Order: sequence, then structure tokens, then C-alpha cells
Amino acid sequence: MRRVAALFGRVDPSMDGQRVRSPDANRIRPLGDTVTYAPHRSAPTREVPSYEDGTDVHRWRTRLWVAGGVAISTALVAFGVWAVVTTPETVMVTAAEPDDSPVGIFDFDVTALRCGTTSVGPEGLEQKAAGQFCLLDLRVTNNSGEPEVFVSGEQRVQDTNGVAYAVAEEAAVFLNDQSPSLLGELDPGETVTGVLPFDVPSDVHLSEAVLTGGMSTPGVRVKLPDPR
Repeated sequence: MRRVAALFGRVDPSMDGQRVRSPDANRIRPLGDTVTYAPHRSAPTREVPSYEDGTDVHRWRTRLWVAGGVAISTALVAFGVWAVVTTPETVMVTAAEPDDSPVGIFDFDVTALRCGTTSVGPEGLEQKAAGQFCLLDLRVTNNSGEPEVFVSGEQRVQDTNGVAYAVAEEAAVFLNDQSPSLLGELDPGETVTGVLPFDVPSDVHLSEAVLTGGMSTPGVRVKLPDPR
């Protein structure tokens, strides 16, 4: 019984000889001081980039370098094309009058300039000028070894303000109806004379002609004599 009393608390004897359990017997005695437990905290972790992330960065850098190289190459090519296109064409200039002026396959000789004509051609088919016709008397020689055609539509005259005027080609047909004609084919070494009409305002003064042997030749500038 004493062992039991020791386990369950002190047992006091009652007046009738019975043993009575002490009121404090059911209390649970504390084992020691109260311990407060903090929640477990793990050490902070550091994110390490994966190998695939590094590969993607390297791949994008490579793409940017390649794209930059292509852009620079394209800009250089475009600049080269622009430089070639905008290079001014060299024009042969001569002031010799009335000496022959060679241009490619042709030699030109301006013999006279006549202005003030208002119409050319036969009655009923005449070509009337909007201003006046200035008629350029010209001698052309084919100095090549093959037959060549002189293209009248490529020829120009300019006034003192630099304004250019083209040949009035319909009027040129009536002024060059002889044979051989300036508008026909010239044999090697052949020389033909003809007239090139230009429809210009009545108050302008022509200063020079720009004569060419074709689209592949730069042409030559010839000072014009005073009109008569």
C-alpha cells in the first residue's frame, strides 16, 4: 500500500482507521521549467542557374552578334550602291566652232542657227510652234566601221538660264525628207547634213547644244552661234 501511496500521492489515515487520499494526490506535478519551442527554420537557399539557362543566354548573344554583322554589311552595300548611282556623269566639253566635235561613233559640226520660224511642213500638214522654231543646221559624220543610226530625239539645246529643249520630232521629219537623210542610217565614213527643229519660247536666247551619239555616250556641249 505504501508503494501505491508513493505512486498516487500521500495517503492520510482517517479517524476510523481508513486511509484517505490527500486532495493533492491527483495533481500532476510539473517535471521542470516550461520549455517554449520555436518553429524550425531552414537555412536560406541560393538559386543556382541551370546549364540550360546559360546555354540560352549564350545562344541569344550569338544571335545578336550575327544580326548586328548582317545589318552592318547591308548598310555598307547600300552605301556603295548609292555612291555609284549618285556619281555625276562626265561630260565632254568643247568650244570649238565650227570645227568637228567627235562624240563616240559620230562627228558633229554645227553650221548655223535660225530662229523665229512659226511653222514647218507642207500646207495642210504644217507643224506649228507653241513659241517659235529654232532650226539647228548640223553636219554629222559616221566615223565607225559599221552602219549607224543618228537618233535625233536624243539631242538637246539649252538657253542662257540652263533650261533644256528637245527636238520637235514631227517637224524634223518634214525638214529632213531628202536622201540621204539625217534621220536615216549612215554608212561607215558617210557625212550627212540636216536640220534639227526646237520649239522654244519666243523670248529665250539659246546658248549651247548638247549632242550625243547614243544613250551609251555622255555627249558634248557645243556653243551656238548667234541666230540669224
